[in-house]
Amino acid sequence: MISIIVCYINPAKVEAFRANVLETIGLPCEFIFYDNRETGYSITHVYNLCAEKAKGEYLCFAHEDIFFRTPNWGERIVSLLQKPTTGVVGFAGSMAKLATYSGWGSLKQYTRYNYIQHFKDGSIKYFITNPDKVSASPVIVLDGMCLFMRRNVWAEFRFDEDTFRGFHLYDLDISMAVGQKYINYVTNDILLEHFSEGSYNQAWLDDTAKFHKKWADRLPFYLKKPNSLVAYFREIKMSFRFIRMLMKKRVGSWDFIETCCHEHFKRYYWHISSLKLLQRLYKYKRQWRREGRL
Repeated sequence: MISIIVCYINPAKVEAFRANVLETIGLPCEFIFYDNRETGYSITHVYNLCAEKAKGEYLCFAHEDIFFRTPNWGERIVSLLQKPTTGVVGFAGSMAKLATYSGWGSLKQYTRYNYIQHFKDGSIKYFITNPDKVSASPVIVLDGMCLFMRRNVWAEFRFDEDTFRGFHLYDLDISMAVGQKYINYVTNDILLEHFSEGSYNQAWLDDTAKFHKKWADRLPFYLKKPNSLVAYFREIKMSFRFIRMLMKKRVGSWDFIETCCHEHFKRYYWHISSLKLLQRLYKYKRQWRREGRL
Protein backbone atom coordinates (compact mmCIF):
# COMPACT_ATOMS: atom_id res chain seq x y z
CA MET A 1 0.00 0.00 0.00
CA ILE A 2 1.11 3.56 -0.70
CA SER A 3 0.67 6.19 2.01
CA ILE A 4 0.04 9.64 0.53
CA ILE A 5 1.29 12.36 2.89
CA VAL A 6 0.48 16.05 2.33
CA CYS A 7 1.18 19.11 4.48
CA TYR A 8 -1.50 21.53 3.29
CA ILE A 9 -2.97 24.98 3.86
CA ASN A 10 -5.64 24.94 1.13
CA PRO A 11 -8.49 22.42 1.75
CA ALA A 12 -9.92 22.79 -1.76
CA LYS A 13 -6.59 21.97 -3.40
CA VAL A 14 -5.94 18.96 -1.23
CA GLU A 15 -9.40 17.55 -1.91
CA ALA A 16 -8.89 17.97 -5.65
CA PHE A 17 -5.57 16.17 -5.25
CA ARG A 18 -7.28 13.35 -3.34
CA ALA A 19 -9.79 12.87 -6.16
CA ASN A 20 -7.00 12.84 -8.73
CA VAL A 21 -5.05 10.18 -6.83
CA LEU A 22 -8.10 7.94 -6.40
CA GLU A 23 -8.80 8.21 -10.12
CA THR A 24 -5.25 7.49 -11.30
CA ILE A 25 -3.26 5.45 -8.77
CA GLY A 26 -4.67 2.01 -9.57
CA LEU A 27 -3.56 0.53 -6.22
CA PRO A 28 -4.73 0.64 -2.60
CA CYS A 29 -3.63 3.75 -0.75
CA GLU A 30 -4.19 5.72 2.42
CA PHE A 31 -4.24 9.50 2.79
CA ILE A 32 -2.54 11.30 5.65
CA PHE A 33 -3.32 15.00 5.21
CA TYR A 34 -2.05 17.46 7.81
CA ASP A 35 -3.78 20.85 8.08
CA ASN A 36 -0.90 23.20 8.86
CA ARG A 37 -2.84 26.48 8.85
CA GLU A 38 -2.89 26.92 12.63
CA THR A 39 0.17 25.01 13.80
CA GLY A 40 2.58 26.36 11.18
CA TYR A 41 5.00 23.51 11.70
CA SER A 42 8.01 23.05 9.46
CA ILE A 43 7.41 20.69 6.57
CA THR A 44 10.16 18.43 7.91
CA HIS A 45 8.29 18.05 11.21
CA VAL A 46 4.95 17.40 9.51
CA TYR A 47 6.44 14.83 7.13
CA ASN A 48 8.16 12.91 9.92
CA LEU A 49 5.07 13.09 12.12
CA CYS A 50 2.81 11.75 9.37
CA ALA A 51 5.29 9.09 8.22
CA GLU A 52 5.35 7.68 11.74
CA LYS A 53 1.59 7.13 11.47
CA ALA A 54 1.68 5.69 7.95
CA LYS A 55 0.68 2.06 7.42
CA GLY A 56 1.98 1.71 3.90
CA GLU A 57 5.29 0.18 2.90
CA TYR A 58 5.71 2.97 0.34
CA LEU A 59 5.51 6.66 1.22
CA CYS A 60 4.59 9.56 -1.04
CA PHE A 61 5.40 13.07 0.25
CA ALA A 62 3.43 15.40 -2.00
CA HIS A 63 2.55 19.07 -2.32
CA GLU A 64 -1.16 19.89 -2.45
CA ASP A 65 -0.92 21.55 -5.88
CA ILE A 66 -0.08 18.59 -8.13
CA PHE A 67 -1.99 16.12 -10.30
CA PHE A 68 -0.87 12.78 -11.71
CA ARG A 69 -1.45 12.51 -15.47
CA THR A 70 -0.49 8.84 -15.99
CA PRO A 71 -3.14 6.14 -15.38
CA ASN A 72 -2.23 3.34 -12.95
CA TRP A 73 0.95 5.08 -11.87
CA GLY A 74 0.96 3.21 -8.56
CA GLU A 75 2.17 -0.03 -10.14
CA ARG A 76 5.02 1.77 -11.89
CA ILE A 77 6.25 3.56 -8.81
CA VAL A 78 6.05 0.43 -6.66
CA SER A 79 8.01 -1.51 -9.27
CA LEU A 80 10.81 1.05 -9.07
CA LEU A 81 10.74 1.31 -5.27
CA GLN A 82 10.89 -2.47 -4.87
CA LYS A 83 14.46 -2.47 -6.15
CA PRO A 84 16.64 -2.61 -3.02
CA THR A 85 19.07 -0.07 -4.49
CA THR A 86 16.37 2.59 -5.03
CA GLY A 87 16.40 5.58 -2.71
CA VAL A 88 14.16 8.60 -3.37
CA VAL A 89 12.09 8.94 -6.55
CA GLY A 90 10.80 12.26 -7.86
CA PHE A 91 10.00 14.22 -11.00
CA ALA A 92 12.76 16.83 -11.19
CA GLY A 93 16.37 16.54 -10.15
CA SER A 94 20.03 16.86 -10.99
CA MET A 95 22.93 14.49 -11.49
CA ALA A 96 25.21 17.00 -9.75
CA LYS A 97 25.16 19.39 -6.81
CA LEU A 98 27.84 22.02 -7.06
CA ALA A 99 29.69 23.62 -4.17
CA THR A 100 28.42 27.03 -5.28
CA TYR A 101 25.05 28.13 -3.87
CA SER A 102 22.22 26.94 -6.13
CA GLY A 103 18.88 25.18 -6.16
CA TRP A 104 18.36 21.58 -7.21
CA GLY A 105 19.01 22.40 -10.87
CA SER A 106 22.71 23.21 -10.94
CA LEU A 107 23.41 23.19 -14.68
CA LYS A 108 21.28 22.24 -17.68
CA GLN A 109 23.37 19.27 -18.77
CA TYR A 110 22.79 17.59 -15.40
CA THR A 111 19.07 18.26 -14.98
CA ARG A 112 16.47 15.56 -15.49
CA TYR A 113 12.74 16.18 -15.26
CA ASN A 114 9.35 14.90 -16.30
CA TYR A 115 6.49 17.23 -15.40
CA ILE A 116 4.15 19.98 -16.59
CA GLN A 117 4.59 23.39 -14.97
CA HIS A 118 2.00 26.15 -14.66
CA PHE A 119 3.25 29.73 -14.27
CA LYS A 120 1.73 32.83 -12.67
CA ASP A 121 1.24 34.51 -16.05
CA GLY A 122 -1.02 31.66 -17.17
CA SER A 123 1.54 29.94 -19.37
CA ILE A 124 2.27 26.21 -19.25
CA LYS A 125 5.53 24.48 -20.06
CA TYR A 126 6.47 20.82 -20.43
CA PHE A 127 9.74 20.02 -18.65
CA ILE A 128 10.68 16.66 -20.11
CA THR A 129 14.35 15.73 -20.42
CA ASN A 130 15.45 12.13 -20.88
CA PRO A 131 18.54 12.08 -23.11
CA ASP A 132 19.45 8.54 -22.09
CA LYS A 133 16.00 7.20 -23.06
CA VAL A 134 15.55 5.31 -19.79
CA SER A 135 12.47 4.67 -17.66
CA ALA A 136 14.16 6.27 -14.65
CA SER A 137 17.10 8.70 -14.68
CA PRO A 138 19.63 8.47 -11.81
CA VAL A 139 20.11 11.79 -9.96
CA ILE A 140 21.57 12.95 -6.67
CA VAL A 141 19.20 15.76 -5.57
CA LEU A 142 15.45 16.11 -6.18
CA ASP A 143 12.78 18.79 -6.09
CA GLY A 144 10.21 18.21 -3.36
CA MET A 145 6.91 18.69 -5.20
CA CYS A 146 6.47 14.91 -4.97
CA LEU A 147 8.89 12.41 -3.43
CA PHE A 148 8.52 8.65 -3.07
CA MET A 149 10.56 6.30 -0.90
CA ARG A 150 10.24 3.02 0.92
CA ARG A 151 9.26 3.32 4.55
CA ASN A 152 12.55 1.77 5.69
CA VAL A 153 14.55 4.35 3.69
CA TRP A 154 12.66 7.22 5.33
CA ALA A 155 13.18 5.60 8.77
CA GLU A 156 16.90 5.35 8.14
CA PHE A 157 17.36 9.00 7.14
CA ARG A 158 14.23 10.98 8.12
CA PHE A 159 13.75 14.64 7.33
CA ASP A 160 16.18 16.94 9.19
CA GLU A 161 13.94 18.93 11.54
CA ASP A 162 16.82 20.47 13.47
CA THR A 163 18.47 22.16 10.48
CA PHE A 164 15.52 22.92 8.20
CA ARG A 165 12.72 24.55 10.17
CA GLY A 166 10.74 26.05 7.32
CA PHE A 167 9.68 24.92 3.86
CA HIS A 168 12.88 25.02 1.80
CA LEU A 169 15.86 22.76 1.04
CA TYR A 170 14.41 19.79 2.97
CA ASP A 171 14.05 18.03 -0.39
CA LEU A 172 17.66 18.53 -1.48
CA ASP A 173 18.84 17.55 1.97
CA ILE A 174 17.05 14.21 2.28
CA SER A 175 17.76 13.22 -1.32
CA MET A 176 21.43 14.13 -0.81
CA ALA A 177 21.54 12.03 2.37
CA VAL A 178 19.79 9.03 0.84
CA GLY A 179 21.92 9.36 -2.31
CA GLN A 180 25.06 8.58 -0.31
CA LYS A 181 23.79 4.99 0.06
CA TYR A 182 21.05 4.41 -2.51
CA ILE A 183 20.29 5.54 -6.07
CA ASN A 184 17.78 8.37 -6.45
CA TYR A 185 15.73 8.66 -9.64
CA VAL A 186 13.58 10.95 -11.72
CA THR A 187 10.85 8.71 -13.11
CA ASN A 188 10.17 9.12 -16.82
CA ASP A 189 7.23 6.71 -16.83
CA ILE A 190 4.86 8.91 -14.83
CA LEU A 191 3.88 12.44 -15.82
CA LEU A 192 3.12 14.97 -13.10
CA GLU A 193 1.40 18.35 -13.37
CA HIS A 194 2.48 21.14 -11.00
CA PHE A 195 0.17 24.13 -10.61
CA SER A 196 2.36 26.68 -8.83
CA GLU A 197 5.83 28.15 -9.15
CA GLY A 198 8.54 27.89 -6.57
CA SER A 199 9.58 31.07 -4.76
CA TYR A 200 12.96 32.54 -4.01
CA ASN A 201 13.06 34.62 -0.86
CA GLN A 202 15.20 35.28 2.20
CA ALA A 203 14.00 32.08 3.89
CA TRP A 204 15.09 30.07 0.85
CA LEU A 205 18.45 31.83 0.86
CA ASP A 206 18.96 31.14 4.56
CA ASP A 207 18.18 27.45 4.12
CA THR A 208 20.43 27.28 1.07
CA ALA A 209 23.27 28.51 3.27
CA LYS A 210 22.41 25.87 5.90
CA PHE A 211 22.40 23.12 3.27
CA HIS A 212 25.80 24.10 1.92
CA LYS A 213 27.27 24.35 5.40
CA LYS A 214 25.92 20.90 6.31
CA TRP A 215 27.22 19.24 3.14
CA ALA A 216 30.39 21.29 2.64
CA ASP A 217 32.68 18.27 2.89
CA ARG A 218 30.70 16.40 0.21
CA LEU A 219 30.32 19.19 -2.34
CA PRO A 220 30.64 19.31 -5.26
CA PHE A 221 28.95 15.93 -5.69
CA TYR A 222 28.63 14.33 -9.12
CA LEU A 223 27.18 10.98 -10.13
CA LYS A 224 29.73 11.04 -12.94
CA LYS A 225 32.48 13.45 -11.97
CA PRO A 226 34.18 15.37 -14.80
CA ASN A 227 37.88 16.16 -14.73
CA SER A 228 38.97 18.81 -12.23
CA LEU A 229 39.36 21.59 -14.80
CA VAL A 230 35.85 21.09 -16.19
CA ALA A 231 34.43 20.95 -12.67
CA TYR A 232 36.26 24.19 -11.79
CA PHE A 233 34.79 26.10 -14.73
CA ARG A 234 31.32 24.80 -13.94
CA GLU A 235 31.62 26.26 -10.44
CA ILE A 236 32.46 29.62 -12.02
CA LYS A 237 29.43 29.39 -14.30
CA MET A 238 27.10 28.48 -11.45
CA SER A 239 28.47 31.23 -9.20
CA PHE A 240 27.78 33.81 -11.91
CA ARG A 241 24.26 32.52 -12.56
CA PHE A 242 23.38 32.39 -8.87
CA ILE A 243 24.44 35.99 -8.19
CA ARG A 244 22.69 37.19 -11.35
CA MET A 245 19.50 35.45 -10.18
CA LEU A 246 19.70 37.16 -6.78
CA MET A 247 19.92 40.55 -8.47
CA LYS A 248 17.19 39.90 -11.02
CA LYS A 249 14.67 38.33 -8.63
CA ARG A 250 15.45 40.72 -5.75
CA VAL A 251 16.37 37.90 -3.36
CA GLY A 252 18.18 38.73 -0.13
CA SER A 253 19.81 41.98 0.93
CA TRP A 254 22.07 44.08 -1.27
CA ASP A 255 24.86 43.62 1.29
CA PHE A 256 24.65 39.85 0.78
CA ILE A 257 24.71 40.26 -2.99
CA GLU A 258 27.76 42.52 -2.80
CA THR A 259 29.48 39.98 -0.54
CA CYS A 260 28.80 37.23 -3.07
CA CYS A 261 30.16 39.42 -5.87
CA HIS A 262 33.32 40.23 -3.94
CA GLU A 263 33.89 36.52 -3.26
CA HIS A 264 33.45 35.81 -6.97
CA PHE A 265 35.85 38.61 -7.91
CA LYS A 266 38.43 37.34 -5.43
CA ARG A 267 38.30 33.76 -6.68
CA TYR A 268 37.78 34.34 -10.40
CA TYR A 269 39.17 37.86 -11.01
CA TRP A 270 40.77 36.71 -14.25
CA HIS A 271 37.54 35.27 -15.72
CA ILE A 272 35.18 37.23 -18.02
CA SER A 273 32.29 36.51 -15.62
CA SER A 274 33.83 38.92 -13.11
CA LEU A 275 33.61 41.77 -15.57
CA LYS A 276 30.02 40.83 -16.44
CA LEU A 277 29.08 40.71 -12.76
CA LEU A 278 30.67 44.09 -12.16
CA GLN A 279 28.52 45.57 -14.95
CA ARG A 280 25.38 43.97 -13.50
CA LEU A 281 26.30 45.09 -10.01
CA TYR A 282 26.14 48.76 -11.04
CA LYS A 283 23.08 48.22 -13.24
CA TYR A 284 20.98 46.51 -10.58
CA LYS A 285 22.18 48.75 -7.79
CA ARG A 286 20.71 51.72 -9.68
CA GLN A 287 17.47 49.78 -10.22
CA TRP A 288 17.22 48.77 -6.57
CA ARG A 289 17.86 52.39 -5.53
CA ARG A 290 15.09 53.65 -7.85
CA GLU A 291 12.74 51.07 -6.36
CA GLY A 292 13.54 52.26 -2.85
CA ARG A 293 15.18 49.00 -1.86
CA LEU A 294 18.44 50.74 -0.92
